[in-house]
Amino acid sequence: MNISERLAREAYDRLNPWRAMADAKPDGTICELLFNDMAGEFETALRYFLDRDGRWFRIDPPAQIYTPPMNWRPAVAKLTPERRLYLKRQAYRRDLNEAR
Repeated sequence: MNISERLAREAYDRLNPWRAMADAKPDGTICELLFNDMAGEFETALRYFLDRDGRWFRIDPPAQIYTPPMNWRPAVAKLTPERRLYLKRQAYRRDLNEAR
């Protein structure tokens, strides 16, 4: 990562800080999630959304997230209810195929 990329990332982090999980609402907001593993914190460039029943789903490729995230922050857009339903169905199909 060069200096300009680092400065851009720091500016993005200042404008869009990480938030507590209790603040997340299932309104279709596309989010970034921050996870914790045994080696420490890490983040991914993947996007997620929170379902009404409190489950997180990854958008691309569609999958349900079973590891509890530590923090979240909203991205720019929201998903329509139809798109959320489509992604959930794709995630369930993927889980069923992997279980076989």
